Amino acid sequence: QGAPSLWSGPTLPPLSATAMALRTLVAATAALAAAKAAAEHHCVGRLAHEVLRSEVEGDWVAVRPAPSKDHECTALGFPGLDGDRRLCVGVNHDETCRTAKNPVVPLALHARCQGCFVGASSDVFYSLNITRLHVENTGIGFRGSTILSTLQVDDDEARAGRPRKGSKSFGETPLEFHVKLGGLDLDIKVSMPTELTYDIEACEKAHGDVGAMIEVDMGDNYIEYTKGQGWSHKKDKMQFKVGPIHEGDYNTMANVTLGFKSSLRAEIGPLAWFHVNVANEVPIGVSSVGTSGADLLHSCLDMGLKLDVAHEAEVDFSILEHNFTQHWGPHADRHHHGAVLHKCKEMTVVV
Repeated sequence: QGAPSLWSGPTLPPLSATAMALRTLVAATAALAAAKAAAEHHCVGRLAHEVLRSEVEGDWVAVRPAPSKDHECTALGFPGLDGDRRLCVGVNHDETCRTAKNPVVPLALHARCQGCFVGASSDVFYSLNITRLHVENTGIGFRGSTILSTLQVDDDEARAGRPRKGSKSFGETPLEFHVKLGGLDLDIKVSMPTELTYDIEACEKAHGDVGAMIEVDMGDNYIEYTKGQGWSHKKDKMQFKVGPIHEGDYNTMANVTLGFKSSLRAEIGPLAWFHVNVANEVPIGVSSVGTSGADLLHSCLDMGLKLDVAHEAEVDFSILEHNFTQHWGPHADRHHHGAVLHKCKEMTVVV
């Protein structure tokens, strides 16, 4: 006879039956979880976001990027999207976000900004997880951001030699996207208020257009807050390019400082905001020595750059008796102050 069994309880079911029961239990658990979470999608620019919320009002709500649905947002063609379907905000930019919409921007003291614009093309990133009216995680910021600008002051002979210094602010109407997160109605706003600055000194009887082209490639720049861990910051290495614009007559001497201050902003209703603040100045010195009767013109150009980029963020969640506020920054992302160009050349003049 075989060895007696040490198990005195009820007879166990066959292994195959146990495995089938486990699979049924897993499937039932997944179905129950799916029943408790209602999912929907919405677009912020060309990026899709998935909203998951419990069917029990106020239990939990979560938002996360949904890259597999981005093509649906691109096809919608939201206002404010540039030629690459990114969001585009700024001053006097066209639909491509790479050139001026209006050829002239009038400035104070009879100055003119010729072909001036400042345009930021970017995608907005955000995530949110609220459980039983407590913020578990939130993230907000920008992805793939580039700021392009052309600043060119047109100076005419009638007013040359008169120092002119001033600024002009542009208050932009933000792009808005309305989303509903469970019982929360939120407006997501994207904007970039900007101030143009200029300081011109030119010699008498000089005529010239002096300016600069500036590109700041910021890449990704966003923050996330996680309960129990605090803040984390994601940023790519920032790069910039600067190029001169110069057209002048004989005996031109000019010192010009051009710049802009912009704040690229994303706001999620009253819950969170993220700002990237960019301030730059480009001092330019130009001299062209010669006469209209000469056959040689000696021209020199010097250019510098002072660039400061910083970011700041805040989460402020207040509902019923729950108050939660966290602030980040401001923190510097990039600083540069120095010369970027010195160039002289002899030009043969055809008379």
